[in-house]
Amino acid sequence: MKWFWNPCRRVRREICLLAAGALSERDRPELERHLAACSGCRNYCNEIKALTAPLAGWEKNFAHLEPTQAMQEGWAGAVQASGGIPARHEPLLKTIWRNVWRELIWPCRRAWVGLAALWLVLLAINARLSDHPMQLAGGRSSSAAAMMQSWQEETRILAELTQPGVVYAPVNAPAAPSNPARPRSERKQDWQIV
Repeated sequence: MKWFWNPCRRVRREICLLAAGALSERDRPELERHLAACSGCRNYCNEIKALTAPLAGWEKNFAHLEPTQAMQEGWAGAVQASGGIPARHEPLLKTIWRNVWRELIWPCRRAWVGLAALWLVLLAINARLSDHPMQLAGGRSSSAAAMMQSWQEETRILAELTQPGVVYAPVNAPAAPSNPARPRSERKQDWQIV
């Protein structure tokens, strides 16, 4: 989210390339428009130019220095060991994931951990509440019995309104099972460990 509030952060690399004279001509007009509009980026560009100006002529000052053969072989070995030079363009999903991680998740990691902890607490409370024992001997909880009674009453009223001459006889609900479900902790074990 930082980049939504600080769009200049996205152009800092291009500003450094512009100050060093290494920015491509294709990207230069857009960056120059941004520099014309943004005083903070103009100041940053001037600071980078002040730092790079003394280094601009380094080739002339150090042209007589050449690395030794051993040094060149060491550098080549280090580049090969690191897997080579990384490609400029990375896969889109990898770039998106890195930006999401850097901009959304990492700066707010404490909030994400707090939300995860809250989710786990709610899950534990839900699991605890769903394991309560049945309240009525018939196998239905009191709210289920009240709902069934309300449904039968509404069915009777609807039958009287739609067919005034017919007498409604409620259909009894199926009988509760003779062995109602019990929590695992109360079930008798049929086997023993020897």
